Amino acid sequence: MRVAIIGGGFTGLSSAVYLANRGITPVIFEANELCGGLARGFSKENWQWSLEYFYHHIFTNDREIRALAIKVGCKLEIKKPLTTSFFRADEIELDSPLSLLKFSGLDLWSRLRMGFGLLILKIIPNGLFLEKYKAVEALPKILGEKGYRIIWEKLLTAKFGPYVGKVNLAWFWSRVAKRTKKLGYFEGGFTGLIKKTEEYVKKHGGEIRNGVRIERIERTDEPEGKILIAGEKFDAVIMTVPAPVAKKIIKEVKIPEINYLWGQTLILAVSGKLIKGYWLNVLEKDYPFLVVVEHTNMIDKKRYGGNRLIYLGNYLPESDKQLKMTKEQLLNLYLPFLKKINKRFRKKYIKESFLFREPFAQPVFPINYSGAIPDPRVSPHIYLANMSMVYPFDRGTNYAVKLGQDVAKLVKTDQKQ
Repeated sequence: MRVAIIGGGFTGLSSAVYLANRGITPVIFEANELCGGLARGFSKENWQWSLEYFYHHIFTNDREIRALAIKVGCKLEIKKPLTTSFFRADEIELDSPLSLLKFSGLDLWSRLRMGFGLLILKIIPNGLFLEKYKAVEALPKILGEKGYRIIWEKLLTAKFGPYVGKVNLAWFWSRVAKRTKKLGYFEGGFTGLIKKTEEYVKKHGGEIRNGVRIERIERTDEPEGKILIAGEKFDAVIMTVPAPVAKKIIKEVKIPEINYLWGQTLILAVSGKLIKGYWLNVLEKDYPFLVVVEHTNMIDKKRYGGNRLIYLGNYLPESDKQLKMTKEQLLNLYLPFLKKINKRFRKKYIKESFLFREPFAQPVFPINYSGAIPDPRVSPHIYLANMSMVYPFDRGTNYAVKLGQDVAKLVKTDQKQ
């Protein structure tokens, strides 16, 4: 049996591993020259490790991707980096019950109220029932009006922009429930895991076709219902591309209409530290970026030729003017705000910069979205598995791995019937 997999992100790669282990030949078609989806990366001549286009790490409870790494032989490093917030011109810790109690931006009652609300969300085993509520309406009641306005309203608005009023509470629950203090990062970067997984797939009989964009699927007239892709016959096909792309490939399939945001990162290689922590949430209004991630405050800079590496990250609607700006224009826009974060920071500290953008980076889950998720079996012998289907959890490599395994199990089960 041969199965075509459209898309070589972690969903496609994990599907291929599962199928290859069971004697089924997977053939991955990836439009880019590199597999990995949003987790793919780049490297420079004097770097030991690759760096992702978009900041990545895993949580210690991400079981599926950890199991995949063990299977393909990729080592995992566990770190406990510092998470901070930029509030009233100061970088502060705000990532634990103790740091919340010390937070001077709220009165004591508001701190206790927010801490209790976050604890309740943390211990709920399954928060899918919360999807009937909009986050912007429910969170002030759960976390307290003051805590919501000072912290969470700013973060949600900065992330979702014009779509902030659509986001449901189950999505927010998943972000709180899954978070761990300790984070994981793979040897060689996520590219290290991608390459090990590719090698495993090929060693077990699979194939990977990079630089091949699939724009349509056809059916043959054969009784067994073969699928024709790029001139080759397959017994089944798994599509792991974003829902809007899948809809163009198979127009007859009903896929829910949801909004997506672009992902954008401006990465700076600099000579000195910008922030104290690894991850800095910006709690100030009108900043042109959502988050600062100083990657080398978690992973040793010697892996990157001694450079300190900083992500300035954003999720943006397609109409946002930043998506039309050059790297130099973005840097000029951001520089005054970097100086506010660290008064000693100067443009001359920047050795090199890199700009990356990707559509469909962040799905926006509206209320009661679970009822709109399509069945993975979208048509006879055609399966769908993408980031709009990991709900209520947010996009992430662990969910991509689990989704890939789940859809591959369906293909295997259907083969027996």
